[in-house]
Amino acid sequence: MTLTQQTTAITDDTTVSIDPMRTGWTPNEPELSPANVSSGDFGQLFATQLDGQVYAQPLVIGDTLIAATENNMVYGIHAVSGSILWSKSLGKPWPASAIGCGDLVPNIGVTATPVYDPTTRLVYVTAKVNDGPDVQNPHWYMFALEPATGSVQPGWPVTIQGSPVNFPQSRFNPFTAMQRPGLLLLDNEIFAGFGSHCDHGPYVGYVVGVRTDTRALRMWATENGSSSGMAGVWMSGGGLVSDGPGRIFFSTGNGVSPPKGPGSRPPGQLAESVVHLASSGPALAAKDFFCPANADQLDRDDMDLGSGGPVALPNPPFGTGTQYPHLLVQIGKDGRVFLLNRESLGGRKQGPNDTDLVVNMAGPYHGVWGHPAVWGGDGGYVYVPENDSVLRAFRYGTTGTGVPALTSVGTSGPIGHYPGSPVVSSHGTTPGSALVWIICPTGPDGADAQVRAYDPIPVQGVLKVRWSANIGTAVKFPVPAISNGRVYVGTRDGKVIGFGSPSQSALTGKTVDFGRVAVGTTGRSAEAVTATRTVTINKVTTTAPFAIGTPPPNLPITLNKDGKLSVPVAFTPTVAGDATATLTFDVTVDGKQGIVGFDMYGTGTKPGFAAAPPSLDFGEIATNTSKNLSVSITNTGDADETVASVTLPAAPFTLNNPPKPGTVIHPSASLTVDVTYAPKVPSPSGGDRSQFTLTGVSQRFVTVPLSGKAINGAPHMTITPMALDFGNVPVGGWAEQSFVIKNTGNLPLTITKAAPPTAPYHPIDPIPEGQELTPGQEYIQRIKFVPTAVGAAPTGTYLITGNDGQGAQTVRFNGSGVQSGPLPPVTGWALNGSAKLSGTDLVLTEALNSQVGSAICPLAVPTAKLSGKFSSVIGGGTGADGLALVILDAGLETDHSLGIGGGGLGYAGLHGVAVTLVTHKGPSDPSDNFMGVATGSKGQQLVYAATTTGIPNLRAGERVVEFRVLNGRLLVAIDGREVIDVAVKLPSPALIGFTGATGMLNDKHSVPRIVISY
Repeated sequence: MTLTQQTTAITDDTTVSIDPMRTGWTPNEPELSPANVSSGDFGQLFATQLDGQVYAQPLVIGDTLIAATENNMVYGIHAVSGSILWSKSLGKPWPASAIGCGDLVPNIGVTATPVYDPTTRLVYVTAKVNDGPDVQNPHWYMFALEPATGSVQPGWPVTIQGSPVNFPQSRFNPFTAMQRPGLLLLDNEIFAGFGSHCDHGPYVGYVVGVRTDTRALRMWATENGSSSGMAGVWMSGGGLVSDGPGRIFFSTGNGVSPPKGPGSRPPGQLAESVVHLASSGPALAAKDFFCPANADQLDRDDMDLGSGGPVALPNPPFGTGTQYPHLLVQIGKDGRVFLLNRESLGGRKQGPNDTDLVVNMAGPYHGVWGHPAVWGGDGGYVYVPENDSVLRAFRYGTTGTGVPALTSVGTSGPIGHYPGSPVVSSHGTTPGSALVWIICPTGPDGADAQVRAYDPIPVQGVLKVRWSANIGTAVKFPVPAISNGRVYVGTRDGKVIGFGSPSQSALTGKTVDFGRVAVGTTGRSAEAVTATRTVTINKVTTTAPFAIGTPPPNLPITLNKDGKLSVPVAFTPTVAGDATATLTFDVTVDGKQGIVGFDMYGTGTKPGFAAAPPSLDFGEIATNTSKNLSVSITNTGDADETVASVTLPAAPFTLNNPPKPGTVIHPSASLTVDVTYAPKVPSPSGGDRSQFTLTGVSQRFVTVPLSGKAINGAPHMTITPMALDFGNVPVGGWAEQSFVIKNTGNLPLTITKAAPPTAPYHPIDPIPEGQELTPGQEYIQRIKFVPTAVGAAPTGTYLITGNDGQGAQTVRFNGSGVQSGPLPPVTGWALNGSAKLSGTDLVLTEALNSQVGSAICPLAVPTAKLSGKFSSVIGGGTGADGLALVILDAGLETDHSLGIGGGGLGYAGLHGVAVTLVTHKGPSDPSDNFMGVATGSKGQQLVYAATTTGIPNLRAGERVVEFRVLNGRLLVAIDGREVIDVAVKLPSPALIGFTGATGMLNDKHSVPRIVISY
């Protein structure tokens, strides 16, 4: 579709996380109701292949979806069909290998989410372009594109360059700068935040503004004392935040942190901070800040506060009726959930005894590489995507003294490494209309990822998965786009995938809201549905505590277009609290069966109180540290409850500002009780336990058990070895080694930074940031060296930091590429099964039945010039089965590969070619003494390209075998006489090794004197 009028529709998705406050909440999506999404026809609409990884969140403008890739390609895609309408190259992408950062490889192009301006009707995009004299001199540009055609507007792009107003001595460094945060449109100006690649310096954080009318550029730096001050603005892709004209909020990472001082007087060093930047004047200027009191420790342990992006909470419901109507939530790598006042962020060490001056703090929980999403219905919820952990639901409430607070009331199952930042869809604030969308990878490389939709309200502490779909390989920190009843995701393998319903539902209806119903009684209502075409309703079902009412409809029934049916429904709650279910219609349309659903919602009431969560477990923490958790106390009845008393817990648990006697809790209202666990000495064997009880004037009460365990100790990261030397490796081949990361302490260790190397050093299953290692647990990090040129490769580094106070540790890699050379001695090969060494001789099996062994060289080599010589010694037993030289496909096998024994010789089932020496006749073998070249197998039976029986007795002493590859042919000789010359396709690169096996008969199979070259 060609866009003729570029006006922003209500359901367009024009910026990262829906809006400038980054709430991630789109309240205009009635078609994405839980019932519609869980119906049978909601699913994948298209998967469009693009050129490059899609890290930036797609935008939706009318019927055009805008997607940008790391190969600097921007696309206009039809939002319904997925067809590509146009594409535009912004220039040559920049290679990540130029700076040695493996966070995002191989290319850097468009990483940040663009933004659409409905006034100029243009999309603004930043790109790193490799158009300088060399890779050390790239450029950052801001482009303005017409979304209907992709054309770059006159006067654009604008080069990002110059010096920040608060640090004119330092010039913007496009080589080290990385633009990750989503762009912000504010007051006819596009703002972009900059950090670095893997903390490679020199760098500082920047905020850059470019006017949409004059293209004038201005710049501000997070550090004004050193060009290596760091304090990058990256926020795991979250956008710069604004809650109104002239106001920008963002968070920063490691660097030089501010000294103790009030937030209203920001210093020139603002690492580990949430910053309020004023943009209304001629120059950008910091107006306010918050920095945790322990920022120095955060910096030392690489626990960036700025790994998480801030989110401004909307009022209502957040902050309504309190002295803090403008709230902001911030979570970083250390997992503490800070609730801040946007009008006075808190400075540093401004609380009692140099603590944090914040509205509320919870945790620590697991760290966050992303940002939360907000649901403004049901009293207010915040959803936090914890890395390598769960999606955590926080309910908004106020303490007994009227202070806003967030209480963890439920979690999902695991959501993977580097999960996306969630997005919430709803129909206004209608109860039962919302869903929480999030992208969940299963591993650090993004493989086997899913997009999931969760119900927003936890049931018994659990967030339920309503719907999910596989998307392939996810990027880091992805954010789904939502528009007009459809959901869109970008992937690491270069796809944009759209999900939705292909057509209008056969039935229309509304959500049934039963309101408040007393436990043990029944509320009644009806669902009136209208047919949009001829449809047969076969049956109608639902789940407890909802039921089909009386009298039930007479089914099946056929409705013509505009025909109506009313279905009576009932709600009989058995416990107090919210309940939802789907009223499911089994239908037949045009001869095809399907499902149509409608949501039902109700609240069970019962006089008294309920606690969510019902108990607080602080887990295991170190002595002389603390953890804050909270519990939400709700009046579950239909009349006011007044607090009479609160029985306090015993030390080391304390209640922070507990509700005072006389506090009134209205029906369905709640108040938050903050609890701190601050042990000074180790706990007894059963841990620390206590409880608090809140009692009402009505004598109804609720008791909340508390538990935790304190121990002396700390985590400690030990890495061995600290350097890997791959030696000489053939160009076209590879070698693999590994190092071990182990927690040798007695408390859990969190990996807070893991910056992998770039080519030619390739990490396999790289350890993710946020990975937790329990005491004694280790992570084996494999590294593959793949040289592409002859000579010594540049030294590679893997920078790893844990939360143990040691700071960053660097593992170094070296290796050289060669054209040819010998395989390393067999003493360095992997031995599998029955294989072992006798001195320097390889023994594959003893003269015992049913043995199978392999020895594989870990060096992958090209095979075009492969040659070698080895001896074979077979005997000492009853005569079976033989051995083989194997040339295995390095892409499908490993140095630990071992095939089927017996007549399979330990080679059957493996991928590659084998030169066999066989001493037992199988069903299809030519004799009980032959050699052959096998190319595969069927079960135990080998498939041969060539065989020969004209050879000496293989069981009579030592036999010398020679082989070489020449012009695509494999030549084999024994005892100096060539016996095989066959054309065969060898895998390349290949792993070279030997296998041997026995069955019901046996021999000892030895291979001394191995010399093989490539």
